[in-house]
Amino acid sequence: MKIIVIGDIIIDKYIYGTSTRLSPEAPVPVVNQESVVETYGGAGLVYNNLANLNVKVDLLEYPHAKSIKTRIMCDGHYVTRVDDDKFIEGEDIIGLIKDTDFTQYDYAILSDYNKGMMNVANQIIDHINNTSKCKIIVDPKRQADDFKGAWLVKPNNSEFGQFNFNRWLGNIITTNAGNDVVAVIDNQKFNIPVDTVEVSDVTGAGDCFIAGFVYALTKGYDYQRCLEIAVRGSTESVKHSGTYLLTERDLNKKIIFTNGCFDILHKGHLTLLKEARTLGDRLIVGLNSDASVSRLKGKTRPINDVNVRQEQLELIPYVDEVIIFEEDTPYELIQSLKPDLIVKGGDYTVPEIVGHDLAPVHIIPTVEGHSTTDIIEANNENINNRT
Repeated sequence: MKIIVIGDIIIDKYIYGTSTRLSPEAPVPVVNQESVVETYGGAGLVYNNLANLNVKVDLLEYPHAKSIKTRIMCDGHYVTRVDDDKFIEGEDIIGLIKDTDFTQYDYAILSDYNKGMMNVANQIIDHINNTSKCKIIVDPKRQADDFKGAWLVKPNNSEFGQFNFNRWLGNIITTNAGNDVVAVIDNQKFNIPVDTVEVSDVTGAGDCFIAGFVYALTKGYDYQRCLEIAVRGSTESVKHSGTYLLTERDLNKKIIFTNGCFDILHKGHLTLLKEARTLGDRLIVGLNSDASVSRLKGKTRPINDVNVRQEQLELIPYVDEVIIFEEDTPYELIQSLKPDLIVKGGDYTVPEIVGHDLAPVHIIPTVEGHSTTDIIEANNENINNRT
């Protein structure tokens, strides 16, 4: 797949320094400049992120003076920002748009920062739709009507109401500064939670979101995973000072999956879970429901109901998520999760492991003498001996 980014390119300039005194002219710090860093922001940051993620991407650049946002950073603190805005007439780029062959692109990203490029958004969208099958994704800073014909729009929560995206009838993603991301894409509704992290700098978080989402689209992931990866991208961005370039490792957290009844937790379980977690970035445990355990193990099982078993697993530091499934096997769950690796204990062979056709399998040797069945039988024997 190939992408083109069109929109307002901004220069993000950071002046880093330290301070040991206040100015005699005003109660502000005197910053001793140590370094200056300039990076692309706006459409340029979206482009640079996609390029850094090894996506085939072009940036439509128009030769004009670019807006510069200069940020003063003193001893790690954001002191102030000085903007030198440059605007262009949107009509100036129409010729460049018409000279571009959009048939070579799968997605066009319109990155709007209100510097003039998107004053002719309607004309850009009409031209792309009339000359190609390229899908248009918009990060907007103006009224929804200006983007009619776009395949998808991504306003933030304030833009959603301010620019009348509440009346948008097509695909839409709405972000909300650390709160859940909500979306409707191809008539599917999504609600994606956002992890709470310590925020260093929100600059470029929206651009990283768009880049992460489009990166995932180029990988052929379903919309759920695309949105999760986009959230991961924006969350990673805000952890860093200054504009941040995403890496594939930032987005592709390796998901490890294992499953079982986990009726009575024992050393064997804990060893498997601990070792499984070392194989990736996130360990998801599929947990048989009570009805599923009874069908597999008999009417006397489970010993502990599903709520207890789930709570116990969630208390284990190696486990990131527990998902209960009702079926006899977790095959459908594995299909949905698309893990990078399935982990099971050594009492299985690869062909016996559910989902071996869906993901690679890693077998961890069993801890001898530790199993739920052994614990139950030993307990029953003790009871019989006492009687």
